[in-house]
Parts: sequence; structure tokens; C-alpha cells
Amino acid sequence: MISCPFCKSEIAAKDNICSTCNAKKGYLKIYDLIFGKNLLIFWGLILPFLLILFALSAQNLFGIYASIVLTLPMLFAIWNFILGAR
Repeated sequence: MISCPFCKSEIAAKDNICSTCNAKKGYLKIYDLIFGKNLLIFWGLILPFLLILFALSAQNLFGIYASIVLTLPMLFAIWNFILGAR
């Protein structure tokens, strides 16, 4: 059992939505969009990885710089996985 950060009621650790206040649990919240595990994997790991491969295929300096910049969302996604759903 964990407590909801909004209404402080007890909810099961496996539940994704608080039964009292309907708050959603996720790995990342951007505005009103809550990223669950699948969205974070796609937008934070798979898509940047594919863009890195595409940028490196250009074989120029821009591709190297772009791949360095695109590692930031991947590191951010990994950090959110380490912290867990909240």
C-alpha cells in the first residue's frame, strides 16, 4: 500500500489510478499528459535511438552533434525508470 500524493488515501501499489481522487500514476507528466511505461519507452528510448541512427548515417559533423543532443532524452527516460512510477 502506498499513499496518494494528492488526497493522501491508501491505494494498492499495483493500481494506476487512485480510487478516491482519480489521480493517475505514471513515470512522467508533461502538462496534462501522463506518460506510462509504454509511452516513455517509445518517446524516450526508441524514437531518439532511431533518430540517432538516422543522424549518424549522414556521416558528417551535424550527425555527431545531433546524436549527442538526442542522448539527453534517452538519459532522462532512463532516470525516470530508475525513479519509478509516481
